[in-house]
Amino acid sequence: MSQYSTLSSMGVQNPMQIIGYTLTQPRADTDVLRIRYERPKGSFLPVVRSYTFGRSQRTQVSNGALSQAELVYEVSPVLSKAILELDSIVQSKQDRNELKIHILGEIERLQEEFNAELNSLKQLVSRLEN
Repeated sequence: MSQYSTLSSMGVQNPMQIIGYTLTQPRADTDVLRIRYERPKGSFLPVVRSYTFGRSQRTQVSNGALSQAELVYEVSPVLSKAILELDSIVQSKQDRNELKIHILGEIERLQEEFNAELNSLKQLVSRLEN
């Protein structure tokens, strides 16, 4: 079974290319999930794919004394699971990106220290030659 079984069941084949998503509710009974991908150069695959989810409708008593009922729309359980999987993908990419930025900063700092040490040694060698 896939690590992202809900996304797989929706037809998502490359979850590691996902860079983000948006969720909108155009009507009370509908949610639209748009998943953004970072595709390789020259790819014919879409950069954005949209999925529409219906909401289930149930009646709920809103005021017990007056016996008024109102319609309540519940989010699709498939959508809820997909959002959890998407959040884990996006969060891991953000964590990796932050780690990458930190490592690159450390490399730059080490290069500066190394260059300073090399310059110091070169000055010592030039003093010995004189």
